[in-house]
Amino acid sequence: MTEITEAEIRAKRNLKLFICFRMFFNARFYYPIFAIYFLEHGLTWEEFGILNGIWAITIIMLEVPSGALADTLGRKKLLVLAGACMVIEMLALLYAPMDGSAWVFSLFAINRIISGVAEAAASGADEALAYDSLKAAGMEKEWGKALEKAQRFTSLAFFFAMMTGSAFYDSSFVNSCLGFLGFDFSVSDETTIKIPIFLTFLSSLIVLGAALGQRETIQASDQGAVEAIRLSLRKTKVAGVWVLTTAFPFGILLAAMILDSVIRQFLTIASAYWSVIEIPLWTFGLVASGMSLMGIFVPRGARWLAERKSPSFNFFLICIVLTIGLFGLGYAIPVWGILPAALLYASMQSMHYLISRYLNEEASSERRATVLSFRGLATNLSYGAVSLLYSGLIAWIKTGQTKPPGEGRKLTEQDAVFVESLGWFPWYFLCSLVLVVFVYRFRFGKKSS
Repeated sequence: MTEITEAEIRAKRNLKLFICFRMFFNARFYYPIFAIYFLEHGLTWEEFGILNGIWAITIIMLEVPSGALADTLGRKKLLVLAGACMVIEMLALLYAPMDGSAWVFSLFAINRIISGVAEAAASGADEALAYDSLKAAGMEKEWGKALEKAQRFTSLAFFFAMMTGSAFYDSSFVNSCLGFLGFDFSVSDETTIKIPIFLTFLSSLIVLGAALGQRETIQASDQGAVEAIRLSLRKTKVAGVWVLTTAFPFGILLAAMILDSVIRQFLTIASAYWSVIEIPLWTFGLVASGMSLMGIFVPRGARWLAERKSPSFNFFLICIVLTIGLFGLGYAIPVWGILPAALLYASMQSMHYLISRYLNEEASSERRATVLSFRGLATNLSYGAVSLLYSGLIAWIKTGQTKPPGEGRKLTEQDAVFVESLGWFPWYFLCSLVLVVFVYRFRFGKKSS
């Protein structure tokens, strides 16, 4: 009988806690009513945009430095920080009054800043800790299966959170449940609005517990704060030079940027798409939840591709699937328009799996979290750029005559503009694909990964 080593015990423990951390950190009960929640508290659409801009800027500024600190001070410390920040950001929303005052905006701004800090702290550190735990136990070949399992359970958790969050936001549903259970009291709309936030607050406690329960895999720096920051900056520089001068990681980041940006832009406007393809409003949460369930089986196919096909083959395969999906979106076919949208979700899930696997296998332990943070920085920058381009596209379309929205269709002017904008998605993506292939070839010649 083979004796289980301490490293193997630690690896298995960290892996379970990594999956738990990833599940409860990402699957948030308020996602189905995210924008509505802001508006219910008296904030305007302009303030909503400003607040999410604050969130994005916070992540971009802290993404790489947080990864370098994780490699210097220890990954567990950054995960604990992320868990603590999640608790604080939920408390800010719970205490926010619903009167649209300056105090409300301030609390939501605190939420967005702390949420950005949490996202940056967790990005890269969670995977780095889990992967290096396996590596220390000589089990790094198990990472592919571990990552597949993490995505599968996260998808299930996301499905549950989406369904539960949207249901408990509805006071009539909650009161019906209370009546069915025999309770003789009811709750107000103001109370049910806070329920998804309270449920996410409970999740944040689990996230913090999962972070505290993990065991560190690297020797953390015992130097002062100033020296630790200096060392982190040096790690950032070394990791950045490695990414920019090494063909494979450079190609991975280019691929992540063009794939992630166009898919995430669609996900941002997905609710408008469900509307124009005539999906009933009450099924929006169900549709989104159903799409998340693809994460149960898509990573298995991605693992098969990673083990049997080259990175170049996998990249262009995803590009083909994504292009078909993007062209399908442009037709905005009633009901059946769900199918091309499903191709985008599948492309996103496959991309996440493959990029995470390739980068973790390629990066060395001492700079793993920093390298993974460069992935987050690259994708957030490209997403921000595409968001600005899309805003400009909408403005440009409005200045001209929109195309007919389709034979037999009656759409409002706003929906017609939206449908026309969808037709530009595949052409943008194909131009971006040609550009990144040219940049990669120009930078590294015909070197292949």
